[in-house]
Formats: sequence, structure tokens, C-alpha cells
Amino acid sequence: MKISLIILVIVCALSCGVARDAAKSTDQANLQGAWLAQSESQKGKKWNVSYLYVFRGDKLFFTDETGKEVTYSFKLDTTGSLKFIIIQPDGTLNISAPVSIAYELDGDSLKIVVAPLGLRPTEISDKNNQELIICKRKDS
Repeated sequence: MKISLIILVIVCALSCGVARDAAKSTDQANLQGAWLAQSESQKGKKWNVSYLYVFRGDKLFFTDETGKEVTYSFKLDTTGSLKFIIIQPDGTLNISAPVSIAYELDGDSLKIVVAPLGLRPTEISDKNNQELIICKRKDS
């Protein structure tokens, strides 16, 4: 009986790891392509934006409203209740530390949350000086 319980615990632990890996690979695949940011908000104040995020493999290409493009490497952290895109800027920026950005992916809708410098987002919202960016998948 004791051995059966131990085996059951091990199988459950391994299954949870497989489920996290599956969520990560599914999100990795579903993020691929172009996303157009439509609005940004902070502390309840909302404004329209037109940023472009393009996910290609493990690269993220961000184009701001002036047309300037910045390239990042990224990986996903889907282990907790809040999911993160961990971005690492390429060599052109003077930032060397990776930055964690929370995200929520729902079909053709993507919410991105950026916390103040040095902090990680705590929820999908524009509270606590976080910036909430709402994106829609761009038609190809």
C-alpha cells in the first residue's frame, strides 16, 4: 500500500511537469506571428497606441510608433498562476538583465503587463504602476 502511494505521488508530480511543459509549448506556438497593440493603460488612465510585436521562434521584434525596432530573445515561464515572457534585449540596448513581462493569451487577444523597472508584474492589471497593453492578432 505504501509503495502504491509513493508511485501515485511520483506519477502525479511527473504529470504536473508534463502539463506545465505542454502549456509552455502551446503558448510558444500560439504567440507566433504579429500582434498589434491597440491600447495601453496605467492607474486606470487609457490611451490608444500602435506598437507591433512579432514573435518568430524565440525572438521578439518590437516596433514602436516611430518605426524603431528592437529585437529581444524570449522564453516563457508558465510554472505559476501568472505566466511570464522573459525577454533579453539584443546587444544594441544598454540593458543586460532579463525583464519579466506578465501575459494572458486568449485566442486572438493578448494582454501584456509591464511592471516598473526592477519589479515583476503581480497581476494582469494596470494597478501598482504597471502598464497594461491590449493586443490583437494582426491579420497576415
